[in-house]
Parts: sequence; C-alpha cells; structure tokens
Amino acid sequence: MKYSIATLVLGFFAALSAAAPAPTPADDDVDVDPNQVYIEGITYAGTGCKAGTAAISKTQDSKTVTIAFDSYVASIGPGIPFADRRKNCNLNVKLHYPGGYQYTLYQTDYTGYANLEVGVTAQQQSTYWFAGFLNERATLQTTWRGAFVNNYALRDIIGHDAWVWSPCGASTTLNIDTQLTLANNPSSASGFITTDTIDHKVKTIYGVRWRRC
Repeated sequence: MKYSIATLVLGFFAALSAAAPAPTPADDDVDVDPNQVYIEGITYAGTGCKAGTAAISKTQDSKTVTIAFDSYVASIGPGIPFADRRKNCNLNVKLHYPGGYQYTLYQTDYTGYANLEVGVTAQQQSTYWFAGFLNERATLQTTWRGAFVNNYALRDIIGHDAWVWSPCGASTTLNIDTQLTLANNPSSASGFITTDTIDHKVKTIYGVRWRRC
C-alpha cells in the first residue's frame, strides 16, 4: 500500500510539465532530470485514506496518475454523524532530487463526484509545507455550493507570490494535508462529496516547479 501512495507522489514530481504552466519568471521554471527524482520514504494516515482503501496507477511517463479512494467520502444531513462532514488524508514525503535545486507545488487538477442539495457547501483543500518550516505554508482550495449533482473537474492554482519552496542545502520532508469538508444551512439539507467518480476515473495531478538555489 505504501508503494502505491509513493507511486502517486512520484507521478507528480516526475511530471515536470504535466499541467499547463502559469506565467512565471524563467528562473522559476528550470528542468530537472526526472531519473534523479525519486521517493526515499513516505507515510500517510487519515479518515479518508485508511490502509488498504486506495487504488493507484500511473502512466509509463509518470505524467498522469489515477487514484481512487474507497473511503474518501464526506457526507452531511439528518441522521449522519457530525464527524462524517470532514474527511482528510495526510501524507509525509521524503523526496530525493539533485543538489542545487528547489521545488514547489503550484497547481492541482482533480476530479470527483458530488451530490449537494440547495444549502450545502463543499470545500476541497490541499495544504503543504516543509518540515521545520510550519509557518511557510501554501493552500490550494476550491469551494462550491448546491444544488449540484454531477462529476466535477477542478483546477487550483497558487499565485506566484505565495509559492513555498523547499530549503536549499538540505533535504526535508514535504507534508501534504488534503481535506473534504461539507457545511449545510439549513441543517436539513443533505449531500456528499467524494474523490471517486461514477465511472471510477479519477485523476489528481500536482504541478511542480523547479529552480536553482
């Protein structure tokens, strides 16, 4: 199972141009040999990614990774436990890459399925930071409201001024906290959101930028 999650993370780190580039200074978009980028270690936990509940695959060129979470579902409404309105998955990644470089996450593309009645608000969020630098965090977040019943495809982009870079001269753990959260007003409104689409085709791609130290 840990190998599967490592495959997910390796996919977006190796996908140096997987997502459409945002306008940035040339120094913040350099090439790194993907053969020198690999996962040294990874752990994960959360109400949305318990052991054995994820299935992950990637294309041969590591530019597209497909992930399906069996239990990553947030739901809300009468009779539904309060704890079910928020689900999360925390990943801690130890990445190996060539010396003299830094990297940042700047964009996420993800899909899912939602069934939201009028009055239900859904939020999907990813926050990342590097170990030892908790005060330097970046968040990708999307919020939408019911009524909505369909698959969704969303793209979150972090503005260039808010990018968080890995430290130079040291290899440290990347922490990623993902969340699915629901709220309702009135309390009688029901809904759920999941990263598992009806056709079971879920894509999550993290856009990565590199620069020299």
